[in-house]
Amino acid sequence: MATGDDFEGLVLEGVTSFDREELGRGAYGRVYAVKYCGATFAAKEIHSILVEGVGQVQMQRTVHSFLRECRQCSMLRHPNIIQFLGVYYPTLAGVQGIRLPVMVMEMMANSLTTVVDKYENIPLHIKFSIVHDVSLGLYYLHNHNPPIVHRDLSPNNILLTVRFVAKISDLGVAKVIKADSKKTLTRAPGTADFMPPEGLSTNPRYGPSLDVFSFAGIVLHTFNQQWPSPSDQTKLDPIANRVVAFTEVERRQQYLDKLTEEVEDLRPLVEECLEYNPIKRPTMATVCERIQMGKEFYMKLYSDDIISLHKDLKIHKVEIEGLCCEVEQLKNDLDGRDLELNHLRSENEHLRQQLFCQRPIAGPSLLPALTSGRYHIGWTRLANLPAPMYDPYVTIQDKKIYVTGGTSPEDNAFDQVYIYDINVDQWDRIPPSGQCGSIPQIIGGKLAVIGGHLPESKLDTNKVSTFDEASEAWISYYPDLLSARSRPGVVTHLEYVIVTGGAKSDSKPIVQDNSDSKSIVQDESKPIVQDDIEVLNWIENCNWRKVSINLPVPMYAFTPTICDDYLLVVGYTGADVKRYKNSFKILISDIIKLMEPCQPEAKDTRTKWIPMADTTYLHAAPVRNFPTPMVVGGEDQNGTTTREIEIYDSGTNSWRNLTALSSARSSVAAVAVGSNNALVVIGGYTEGDSIDNALDSSLDTVEQGKAEYVFTN
Repeated sequence: MATGDDFEGLVLEGVTSFDREELGRGAYGRVYAVKYCGATFAAKEIHSILVEGVGQVQMQRTVHSFLRECRQCSMLRHPNIIQFLGVYYPTLAGVQGIRLPVMVMEMMANSLTTVVDKYENIPLHIKFSIVHDVSLGLYYLHNHNPPIVHRDLSPNNILLTVRFVAKISDLGVAKVIKADSKKTLTRAPGTADFMPPEGLSTNPRYGPSLDVFSFAGIVLHTFNQQWPSPSDQTKLDPIANRVVAFTEVERRQQYLDKLTEEVEDLRPLVEECLEYNPIKRPTMATVCERIQMGKEFYMKLYSDDIISLHKDLKIHKVEIEGLCCEVEQLKNDLDGRDLELNHLRSENEHLRQQLFCQRPIAGPSLLPALTSGRYHIGWTRLANLPAPMYDPYVTIQDKKIYVTGGTSPEDNAFDQVYIYDINVDQWDRIPPSGQCGSIPQIIGGKLAVIGGHLPESKLDTNKVSTFDEASEAWISYYPDLLSARSRPGVVTHLEYVIVTGGAKSDSKPIVQDNSDSKSIVQDESKPIVQDDIEVLNWIENCNWRKVSINLPVPMYAFTPTICDDYLLVVGYTGADVKRYKNSFKILISDIIKLMEPCQPEAKDTRTKWIPMADTTYLHAAPVRNFPTPMVVGGEDQNGTTTREIEIYDSGTNSWRNLTALSSARSSVAAVAVGSNNALVVIGGYTEGDSIDNALDSSLDTVEQGKAEYVFTN
């Protein structure tokens, strides 16, 4: 029998098998995994049933036949034909003391049968790629010299890599067809559902067209993801009362009808491959060309190749695993901080009690004046605003201050945005936002302006524009408000942005025809003052949602702030009567938990608001981001401005004087800056008896105050 010497150059040394767990089984052998040179391969051995209990001559014939398959596979080189590596002889004794050869091939992930059953709705571009790979492999075999007919082409003998590259395997029953062969061939041993009539006849004669017929079954199986079992070969014709034979196309009609519209162009090709007469079937060269056209079309729709998708999947899996570890660590950290949070809550309550009782507390914070002394604030001038501003709006991030708002008549640009850098003590102007009367706010670390009206048409807007520092332009990054509003109250709390009130014109724009061009002007009707509340969760980046509670009264041109878990509003402008001294507060948690689709207003929608004492002065500006309610400046009933800074005493429900500004001003924008709680006072006006006085006396000065406690005897 054949030995390693008969197979010079193909015998492998150093092959080791694993636990010989079976990977697959064919008609003439079983497959298991082996390792060679550090890599894993598939090994195919002869079924023991074929060599056990037979004579020496029969066993040698079987071994010689197996080695002929190995020799034939060793001469084939194509990316869509399973790659033969060599043979090896296991160290264990074989049958009757004879060592049996084992074929070593490349390892594949799955068969086409397994993949079709395992995955639902395989993408069309992958299906086209699979059948195109099979057609290329058959084209190579048929173009071999002499041609090779596979004879057993079925989904079980088409193997796929993890990247869904298809390769033809199990060439043990392949037949070399010589051009001058006149002999009747043996009956093809292939799968009956995929075999043509000539391969199943008693005295068959066939050629490469046998595989073309089987390929049609591969196409139907791949695209329908269903095994294409043909119907009976004959039927009884009740009219002629005789048996009528079905064509091969008719036997598979139900599977042809299941081809979707996207692959309807494949149907004529499949029907040609199923022709009864082998001569009428197309060659694999023609099949390859027609399959490739469909593949190229769908590959353009799916530009990402399967390798990139697998790489992305691996990256995402690593990222997800990392995030899961982080989440678990955060859970552990949160569990470990429960005691610490309880301790901090106790300390906070203790400090609150000290504050209410007016006990001295050390530190730089701005607190109520004490009986034994009072706070003195040392004021320093910062760089002036680029233009006077009588009613500015401000927000702060780190050591940068952003300001928008009303300017003097000489600088009639109400959509300008100014930025101040504390490190260089300098104001700069960034591109206009295109929204006059909008409110600046830091959302998710980005500067945004909310609401206002459009400069030319004067129409109110619901736009939320975000400044992109890279392009130095305003973009739509967060969703727009549910309703247009100008000069609303805006405040942020954790991941929430709260927008309240604002004014909206109750008139429609009037189009005037000025001969050559038309212009849009706004009717001078009184605006509608709103009282609804909208909330955005910017982390989820979902849409704005209204809450089922409204402001205590309609408001606009006011500045809300967060103080000790409460939303605080001071002063407002009603639809009929202007009031500027009232103040209210509500728990932030009551706002958040009432986020739901807006319901018809009920009688108790404002009952959760807590009335506070009226401030002493009109137009007093709340201090943003300060733990205790505080207001700055304002004016009395006669329009005389004040220098006073007042703080709210919850114990007596009253506003008490804390200290004074360096100069009197009203409608200022005040913010707490940095960890030292330095107070920055921006713009405002000195005479507020009328809007003309406010415009004429608007300020461009910016002052910073730092508190120092002074004891008195």
